[in-house]
Parts: sequence; C-alpha cells; structure tokens
Amino acid sequence: MNPDYYPLVNIGISLLIALLSIPLILRRVPMNSFYGVRFPESYKSDKSWYAINEFGGKALFLASLPILISGLWGCFANPRNYLITGSAIMVISLTAASVVSYIKARMIDKQNG
Repeated sequence: MNPDYYPLVNIGISLLIALLSIPLILRRVPMNSFYGVRFPESYKSDKSWYAINEFGGKALFLASLPILISGLWGCFANPRNYLITGSAIMVISLTAASVVSYIKARMIDKQNG
C-alpha cells in the first residue's frame, strides 16, 4: 500500500469505531454474542450488559479521538514516519479502552453481585 494512504486508513478506522460505539452508548444493542463489549461479566444480566456496554461504548468513542487526530496529523507528516506513530496511537488507544472497560465490568459485576 502506498504510505500516503496510511493516515486515511486511521481516519476511516476512527470514524468506524465512533459510529459503532454510538448504539452501545445509547443502550440500543441487546445481549448477543457478536456485537458489543463481551466480557463474561456482561452476560450475567441485562442490567450488566447495558451498563458495561454503555461504558465500553464511551471508552471506544474516546479512543477513536486520538486515532482521528493522528490520522489528520498524518496527512501533513512524513508518511514513512507516520506508519509507526499512527499504528502505535491506534494500539495504545484501543488497549486503554479495553482495559478500562474490563475494570469497569468487574466493578459492575461486584456491585450487582
């Protein structure tokens, strides 16, 4: 792939993540095994499912912002340097969203326990 397109890939991924997180935030996704924040704690009750997915959706939405910003920055940066930086920002942002969502899922499970 042409390195000039790397920032556009990050922009597209960030927009996709943001769009997919909105139904989670709005509690529109019923319990399922395909779409949503699917930790074991999520499946213990509908109440847990919606609370964990709302929080996870917000975490994913926030994680999409640094990815978007890095993509926009990458449009003006040296494309060869951007591949490593843009990829690192994406991995760090999504890992952080996953970790905080897991911690919140554990907290919700203890509260409902």
